[in-house]
Amino acid sequence: MARVPLTEQDRRRRQVVVLGVAVAVLVVLTAGLLVRATTATGERERAEAARDAALSRALMAESASLAVTDPRTARLLAVAAARIVPPSPWTRAAVRAAAARPELAVLRGFPSDVDAVTFSPDGAYVAASGRDDLLRVWDARSLAPVTWPIPGDDGASGTALAYRPDGRELAVADTWGRVHFFDTATRARRIGGETRKSSRSWAAYRPDGTLLATTRTRLEESRLWDTAAAAPVAALRTLEGTPGPVAFSPDGTLLAVAYFGGPVRLFDAASGLLTGDPLRPAASEAADGAADGAADGAADGAADGAAGGAAGGAADGAADEAAALAFSPDGRLLAASTGGAQAQLWDVATRRPAARPLTGHAGPVTAVAFSPDGAILATASGDRTVRLWDAATGAPLGDPLTGHIGAVTAVAFSPDGATLASASADATVRLWRLPRARARLLTLPGPVPADRPVSGPGARAVLSADGTRLVVQPYDATRPGPGRLWSWNTGSVRSWDAPGKPLPGGRLAIRKDTPVDALALSRDGRTLAASGLDDPAHGRDVTIRGGPAGAPPVTGRPLAFSPDGRLLATAVSGSEARVWTLDGSAPGRTLAGEGEPVVAAFSADGALLAVGTPASPVLVWDVATGRRRAELTGHTGVVTALAFAPSAPPTLVSGGADRTARVWDVGTGRGLLLAGHAGPVDAVAFTPDGTVLATGGADRTVRLWDAPTGRPLGPPLAGHRGAVAALAFAPDGRALLAAATDRADVHGDSYALWRWDTAALAADPVTTACAQAARTLTPAEWSARVPGRPYRRDLCP
Repeated sequence: MARVPLTEQDRRRRQVVVLGVAVAVLVVLTAGLLVRATTATGERERAEAARDAALSRALMAESASLAVTDPRTARLLAVAAARIVPPSPWTRAAVRAAAARPELAVLRGFPSDVDAVTFSPDGAYVAASGRDDLLRVWDARSLAPVTWPIPGDDGASGTALAYRPDGRELAVADTWGRVHFFDTATRARRIGGETRKSSRSWAAYRPDGTLLATTRTRLEESRLWDTAAAAPVAALRTLEGTPGPVAFSPDGTLLAVAYFGGPVRLFDAASGLLTGDPLRPAASEAADGAADGAADGAADGAADGAAGGAAGGAADGAADEAAALAFSPDGRLLAASTGGAQAQLWDVATRRPAARPLTGHAGPVTAVAFSPDGAILATASGDRTVRLWDAATGAPLGDPLTGHIGAVTAVAFSPDGATLASASADATVRLWRLPRARARLLTLPGPVPADRPVSGPGARAVLSADGTRLVVQPYDATRPGPGRLWSWNTGSVRSWDAPGKPLPGGRLAIRKDTPVDALALSRDGRTLAASGLDDPAHGRDVTIRGGPAGAPPVTGRPLAFSPDGRLLATAVSGSEARVWTLDGSAPGRTLAGEGEPVVAAFSADGALLAVGTPASPVLVWDVATGRRRAELTGHTGVVTALAFAPSAPPTLVSGGADRTARVWDVGTGRGLLLAGHAGPVDAVAFTPDGTVLATGGADRTVRLWDAPTGRPLGPPLAGHRGAVAALAFAPDGRALLAAATDRADVHGDSYALWRWDTAALAADPVTTACAQAARTLTPAEWSARVPGRPYRRDLCP
């Protein structure tokens, strides 16, 4: 059959069809390639994200493991863990936890024991002296070593050092009996004294800088040096034995000398004559301590060598050289130890013990130091620990500071009291971050009132959420005036300028004849609601101070105000709570629960109300509808405290008599358990941004937590002399106020207000951690610890 020739039109039509088919095939192929490429890219990105997440977790784990041995690197690794992955609550918590730890830095470089450490008076430098190394100095901010040219000194070791109070001179006593006087500006040196070898020396400047007192072993005298002439001018001798540490009183009139295994003697600094009777340690302390130190040292020395054993054990032959001495900044107290495992606080005026011996160390006390404000005493020991004490009462403050692997030989506070330095036989100097607080006793005007605040069952202290007002409800029907409350304005910054003075307050007459049984404060502290035990048939009438004009009558036991102050929740009959509208714009609403309401809290927007009861779950209500939104079950005892986070989604913290706190996601009902308190948790509070929360209670401590993860932040804040009854953060989050019962009752009152510095928690965690580390990771460190990721020059801002 003959082929019919194609017309030009047919050929063009065929070309179009073929071209269309080719284009379609090309599109399909291209789409397939794009899908494969996109899939491959997605898989690669997911693999990289998984690798980075695993590396971040490994860095966080390594950070935690290095927290004690290398705290600066530990902080930087936590920052690196946060940098290599998208922001998350867990990485933020890791950085915040690293920054909150007490360990700040380990300063190395000494070949052997470090015997002395101090800060320059301006806090700019840390200086230390030790065996086979006369002097080392570091910049206190950058922690970098400071070059200090020192010519050879015949193998002399530095065993004591002291800055002149004006900071212009640094004196170092060596093992040859000489004193090296360094001009801190030019670093020129003068040397005084004869060459006569000893194993240990001590030195202290008189506050006016004109005299330096020194003692040294193998020479049973103390010496006074004319600092201008760099020469000894007097020798102070007694029959007490070998002198050890020396200290001038702050006014320069007295010189105290501790004698090993013996007493402490006081000399008149002007005449060099003894004054008063010897101050002797508690009975059997010296003998028992020395025996214990020697026994412990002998046992540990075989296993640990020079780095082990107590300071003073047989391992390093220092059992007969353990002693400590320091005056308080106001000169009223003298802390001392002369060879035992205890330290003693003495009243300088009466020459009598000011408190019971400070016990807790397992080895000889080798050094003592007061904080600049005199509130804290630090003690060092051969048991390798440093302990902190309330200088007014002798009560221990928290757990010991651990990390040294040899006897701790010296301690010193920075001038601002924020840092503690410790020296050790392990050839290191450690720096510790200390929580800072100021405490004010609360008093009423006039003489000690018969109706003073009292602590105990029924008593309650309430802080406004912004921390500007504290109201105390002292329930004790056996005292006059049971219908009164006591109120203090805590919002004035000036009230912290004189921590030694009590903070005055005023009485509020609420009920004429019947005790006040409950109270609540508005967020700004301007409105107070209080109830009394009236005729049960008529309910409890609520007295409202500072509320809106024309507020309707309110009954029940006040529980909580809404954040805007418009609503008040009260506990009414049985298991019911009631929400009142104080401006009268809407009727109240009754919420039927499952037990008598004990505590309550409104959410930040006032839309939710949480109610705690003695035994049932924490119930959360929708205020507008009265609908029950959640039942939060977990506490095994009475719910004693509640607070909502200020941010969404709604997060609630509860404290309980079961010694725990719990952080609840109200939407899901899931909770995080916060354990650690040794008593009921009676107070809870969130920072203004909701990322950190504080808990306090009957164990007299406050604990800080990362709110999203429940991770503890640093050691407990200790020092309160009674139960912590109320907590509130300042509006900027830089301070935490804690109201605590004060068992001392020095002024006839029983409450004190503590203001803890939380500025580091309010700041960006990365910025804080980097500032504490005072450096960044080097490229070599990054390559070793963060393999496969490009070096981050911006690791620390």
